[in-house]
Amino acid sequence: MNSLNSDTQNNNEEEGHVIHMPHPYAFKVTEDYDYLQRGPIKTAGNIIMRVIVFIFCNIYNRIVFGLRITGYENLKALRGSGAVVISNHVHTMDCTFIDCLIPFKRLYYVTLEENFQIPFVRHLIRVLDAVPLPSGVHAMKYFMDNMDEAIKFKNIVCVYPECYLHPYHRGIRKFKRGAFQISVKNSCPVIPLVVTFRDPEGLYKIIKKKPCVTITVLPAVFPKSTGDMHTDVSVLMNECYENMRASADKVYN
Repeated sequence: MNSLNSDTQNNNEEEGHVIHMPHPYAFKVTEDYDYLQRGPIKTAGNIIMRVIVFIFCNIYNRIVFGLRITGYENLKALRGSGAVVISNHVHTMDCTFIDCLIPFKRLYYVTLEENFQIPFVRHLIRVLDAVPLPSGVHAMKYFMDNMDEAIKFKNIVCVYPECYLHPYHRGIRKFKRGAFQISVKNSCPVIPLVVTFRDPEGLYKIIKKKPCVTITVLPAVFPKSTGDMHTDVSVLMNECYENMRASADKVYN
């Protein structure tokens, strides 16, 4: 089985972290890790936290980052269905952008295992249903089985197919296969989100040094079945990649 981190798009870009944070806490994903957090107390905590995030971050992101969202109509594909949501990973707050964009669905964010070793962040992302990506083969199979269950419960699995955060990067970097494996296996749509940046205008020219943020929700992409899963994953991944790259190119070129 291919891991969620197996290579996809070929380019000469060097992979790895751009932001380095302290990781003083020990954390290792166990093979029976509770990914879905569906117990009544954990579910209630998630709902409360999602409400808080929706209210606070909606205001904060729009005021501080000048967040704009286009393509809302493309979220209709999420109604009554589980789905995979993908986004380029270019902002430290981009998970809150998605959280505010899709407030009425339970979201599971696939993140690196080491992020659960970062002070404060590890508690926040756990409550917000971030799920750590394991490294072991057996743990990976259990992880993927749980993501299948999330889709069956009509939840959303959010994946950054570029894997690593590269703040304010302009363009779409190479993808990993995992998000598309989940979509193909469960015959569910992929909703691509493209985060781009624009020059500050008006008052923002005075108060902001960094660019403002725009999220574009692209039309859902549905997996096509040829009878060969590897081919289906590659076709879906490439279609999503090209759609996202074309959307970013319209802004930057």
